Amino acid sequence: MEKDTREKLMETGERLFSEKGLSGVSIRELAREAGANSALISYHFGSKEGLYSAILEKQFSPINALLDSVSGTEISPTEKILTYARCVAKVHGTVPFLTKFLIGEIINPSRFFEPFIQKYIHRIYNFLVETLREGIRCGEFRKNIDVNTAALALAGMMNFYFITRPISQRFVPGDSEQDKEFVMKAVEIFLNGVANYGNE
Repeated sequence: MEKDTREKLMETGERLFSEKGLSGVSIRELAREAGANSALISYHFGSKEGLYSAILEKQFSPINALLDSVSGTEISPTEKILTYARCVAKVHGTVPFLTKFLIGEIINPSRFFEPFIQKYIHRIYNFLVETLREGIRCGEFRKNIDVNTAALALAGMMNFYFITRPISQRFVPGDSEQDKEFVMKAVEIFLNGVANYGNE
């Protein structure tokens, strides 16, 4: 079935905005690349900014689904982190432009940085900190770990791989299974570092 105009504009916007940022893409370029009348951008999204906002929501909403699937479950803190890691690999695989939007907004933030990017990043950070604290309380993790540093370190381990993927792929071609394998090995290293082996 042929894609409708709204879907075409979303797909075109994903590609162009991820490459050039919000300010680097004109309405005329968006319409031309999507094969649509520029007036349809206003019709479907209100403005170029409205299209960008809709695309950001699409890119980052899987993070909420990720955390919803893990938070509040009756599994151990270690299993929560393992589940989170598996979901990170899946999210990056299903939303390939996510990393570009994240980097772009960090380097050159638009007015959407606060309501979108920071909202999702803050939720991930809180989830990791609370899971680490839970692990300390129940004796799974060492008491002397700094949960803030550990949360940032884990998030970095999970996401840096995908940020550098466009470069590393030139030397070490991979696929979604390799991505998942890397993420799980990285989280295993992290968990070995924070685990309480009975010394505390």
